Amino acid sequence: MLELLFLLLPVAMGYGWFMGRNSVKQNDHSAKQDLSIKYSTGLNYLLSNQQDKAIEFLLETLKVEDDTVEAHFAMANLFRKRGELDRALKVHEHLVRQKHLPSKAKQQAAFELGKDFLSAGLYDRAESMFHKLLKSKDFNLKSLSYLLQIYQSTKDWQHGLQLNKAIAKSNDKKLLHTLANFYCELATIALEKDEFIEVLELLENALKYDPNSCRANWLMAKIYENHQQFNEACQCYKDIYTQDKDFFPDVIEQMQGCYHQLDAEDEFYQFIKKVYDETGGSSALIKYLSFVENKHGLKKAQDYMLSALKRRPTIKGFKHFIKMQMNEQSSPQENENLDMIKELISSYLSVKQRYSCCNCGFSSSTHYWSCPSCHDWEQLKPVRGLEGE
Repeated sequence: MLELLFLLLPVAMGYGWFMGRNSVKQNDHSAKQDLSIKYSTGLNYLLSNQQDKAIEFLLETLKVEDDTVEAHFAMANLFRKRGELDRALKVHEHLVRQKHLPSKAKQQAAFELGKDFLSAGLYDRAESMFHKLLKSKDFNLKSLSYLLQIYQSTKDWQHGLQLNKAIAKSNDKKLLHTLANFYCELATIALEKDEFIEVLELLENALKYDPNSCRANWLMAKIYENHQQFNEACQCYKDIYTQDKDFFPDVIEQMQGCYHQLDAEDEFYQFIKKVYDETGGSSALIKYLSFVENKHGLKKAQDYMLSALKRRPTIKGFKHFIKMQMNEQSSPQENENLDMIKELISSYLSVKQRYSCCNCGFSSSTHYWSCPSCHDWEQLKPVRGLEGE
């Protein structure tokens, strides 16, 4: 009897394994069938244009697992792109409430929820979500960027400055550049109140975080000019040329005024000649020609201008050439014709946009430190080419 029991034991074990395996297959099949029914029901709601009911059904019946998280994110992001923010919020809030999700997935859900709030104009809620993610390794930089975007939209420059340590730690150039402009915004407000010391401190901080902020040097030059410290102002303008050659044409007149106050215009023209040689800009050329005309006469200046126009023609340069021709001993009829040409060119240039954003291409006749289109800082530069510099 005992021998028979030992013989039947392996058979019993084999039978148990077979039945257990078959049961698992049946359970898997049942689970897949149940999942399929749920998806079909959800799709039926969608196809019958009952989207809110479909979302509610899918969120309530489909358990969020590791392998379905991306599908939930994709669905929510699709809603946000279509402008259906209430639906995107519903999905992302559902994901945030899932306690069993991995940390990274929960952080991503919180980050996407912050973007939903931002798109909806709910800045306080968006700010709260992004602040929670500042210690996240994966979402720290993005959260800092969105927080600065919020403070820029609300002009809450002081709150932006409170992020200076986190931004400095990130060493991200774009964030540092934005932070420098926050300091410049506060410096502009202090400048209007003529708070000399506070303005300098704010601008020194701006240059500490972003040594290439030409805006900070531009404001510093204004402060020095207001207090008749023309040597310091001239150095600021030279620094602007080093920092941003494209923006420099906008400060040539102010720079010349400072050198004039120092009775050092020859030094100014020497620097402007260097600028023209390196950039070929029309503003620098026109300014240098006044020096050539005073030193060597009108004919020499005309020849210089004609040679420059042949190398690099610009409408602005041509307008100045016409003006030089009018200064010659010409007949009244010739001067009248030249004056008409000059006025036509002036009218043409007046309708052309003088500035263009290097980031998004936005054009404007007025300079803005923050582009009205893409909101990027210090990207509007004088237009170059035939119709510009």
